[in-house]
Amino acid sequence: MDNHQLLALALRTGASLAGIANADILRLSPSYRDASRQTLPKATRSVLVLALHHPKKLPELDYWGGKGSTRGNLSLIRMAKDIARQAKSDLDICAKPLEYQPTNKGTFLKDAAVLAGMGVIGKNNLLITPEYGPRVRLKALALEIELPPTERRADFDPCSSCAMPCRKICPQAAFASDRYDRPKCAIQMQIDESAPLKSADANEYSVSYCRRCELACPVGQTETAGTKRSTGRH
Repeated sequence: MDNHQLLALALRTGASLAGIANADILRLSPSYRDASRQTLPKATRSVLVLALHHPKKLPELDYWGGKGSTRGNLSLIRMAKDIARQAKSDLDICAKPLEYQPTNKGTFLKDAAVLAGMGVIGKNNLLITPEYGPRVRLKALALEIELPPTERRADFDPCSSCAMPCRKICPQAAFASDRYDRPKCAIQMQIDESAPLKSADANEYSVSYCRRCELACPVGQTETAGTKRSTGRH
């Protein structure tokens, strides 16, 4: 079986982008080598990766509600459940939504997205997609079937000649050593969490997390939310 039907299903269900990674190769990726234990379920042969576009004009995707997650992540969870159900009924493919945390039988989403042909890891330590730059949120499903992985554009190398506005705009200078400094980034997250904002819905609140490196990236800035959808190359 090829992967076209499953990818088309993912896009119909609401994904902005979709791709497929080989699970065995994913298990050899840098994040897995550095992890204290393997995380993907053993039966996983491929991973379907979904991306939801998160443009600047939709800050509500980061609003938290009573279900303990953001609107954007809840949309991805619903999407993954719909895909799993339809993949089984229409394509006879067993697809199981993976948890967000890799240590809870999830996956390293950025690594999976790169291996699924959806983009590259940029100098801001984020997934950079040709269509939307780093302004995406990710979700994945484990497939108990080996499907051909999607391939990225060979000519896509967005950071090679970039002036790196993402690094210059960081309020905590998290790239001062020319490498991403996670503890410095965490300092900014703690600052953001100390001043949550109420949303229009009384049951939600918004933590205005820093997205400066995302929003400064010039890649995909001509995007139109909700109109451009694609899969990796085949």
